[in-house]
Amino acid sequence: MKTINKSLMILGLLFFALQGCTHDDYVPVPGPAGANGANGTNGIDGTTTCVACHSAAHRDPIIAAFGLSGHNVGIPIDGVIKKHVFGTNITFSDGSLDSDRAFCSQCHSQEGYIDAAKYGKPNPAGYNNVTSISCEGCHGQIHRSLASPTDDFGLRQIAATIQKINPAFTLNASPTGGTSTSNTCVTCHQIRPDSNGYYKRPVLESGEKDFAGAVVITGGTTPMYRFWNTRTLAKAMPGGYPAGTTNYKAYSNTGTGAHESPNADIWMGITGIDIEGTTTHLPAAKSAAHYKSNSCVSCHMDAPKTGTTDTGSHTLAISYVSCTKCHTSPEALLTTFHAEYDTKLENLRKALSLKTAYFNTSSSGSISIKFPTLPTLAKPTTNPSGSLDPTLWNLSTDVPLKYVQAYWNFKMLNGDFSKGVHNPLYVRALFQNSIEALQ
Repeated sequence: MKTINKSLMILGLLFFALQGCTHDDYVPVPGPAGANGANGTNGIDGTTTCVACHSAAHRDPIIAAFGLSGHNVGIPIDGVIKKHVFGTNITFSDGSLDSDRAFCSQCHSQEGYIDAAKYGKPNPAGYNNVTSISCEGCHGQIHRSLASPTDDFGLRQIAATIQKINPAFTLNASPTGGTSTSNTCVTCHQIRPDSNGYYKRPVLESGEKDFAGAVVITGGTTPMYRFWNTRTLAKAMPGGYPAGTTNYKAYSNTGTGAHESPNADIWMGITGIDIEGTTTHLPAAKSAAHYKSNSCVSCHMDAPKTGTTDTGSHTLAISYVSCTKCHTSPEALLTTFHAEYDTKLENLRKALSLKTAYFNTSSSGSISIKFPTLPTLAKPTTNPSGSLDPTLWNLSTDVPLKYVQAYWNFKMLNGDFSKGVHNPLYVRALFQNSIEALQ
């Protein structure tokens, strides 16, 4: 077998790293001459294994598959397919920060995702131009170890990733605590707070406080949770944004509940609340069969279903090929489970809507927190005078903590577009646990 000079191989790999996904047909760098095997057999060219991946024949189907994915095409928002790309901060006329899109950028733009992977956070000043995730977003690095038995495909984020709802902790898709290609997905497909940071898991351990620094969960035999909403001059923010002088900004914790796509949380069986006093308890974290036996890649980047080009690979659409190893007729099974999920979600929504002292139900059925009636005055946007006193918009309402926790679970489940399939036992327990808390 030919031997390969390691320095030359590294140079060759660096050359590969510079080849963009849309580059013309790749011509491999010739490998160095090497001796024949000890038994006299001819060796193989040094670049043979490289060409298996670094060639047009391998690359083009991947590019075509990714072109069909939600990351490239967009996702349905109010019935319209949108890219949903953010990262450019929005300021008020006095230079203060209106919308912190830099926070959103770490998942909703390629530029923010790359910076978060490299530096642990996106640029707080935001980005003048942002683009959606492409090959370079998830990949972009050469193979980390020439001796690694498992290829990491040059992925940027394979180590434990920051838990966005609580940045003091990390999440790790690896059952053994090592690295995992699934951490590339977990980095974004997890519960996230709003960009102002007032968005915590409603449990005592969170130590959540309001704008004035007062705790929002009060003790007693019936613990209460305070929802609050205030408008005040915009705070100074990192990235060079000064405190507001003429413009008022709304701050609140009314966003309590999971931002869409909490797939990793449900897959790992975490972040949902096992509400005190209920009889149905949640399975242990990281105990689901789908977590212990599968990865994001094994299901979402499986071989395409026979006769299709829009499943498997980089489309990220389930092809059900690997599912058949454990399930008979997995597609029919999924349809049945999704119907069950929709029914249970509706039952939980109705249970919340019956708590009319604390929740509003819109004509479309959506649930929101009930605040005191707002004054019939214009919302202050510039320096107010007279009746436009911003303190008139300082609102709060106290809700039994267990109802808020059921509301959190509802928002988490309602935001899971995969409808619980990553962890069926966990979501079934979450539904029952939450309904019990509202009875």
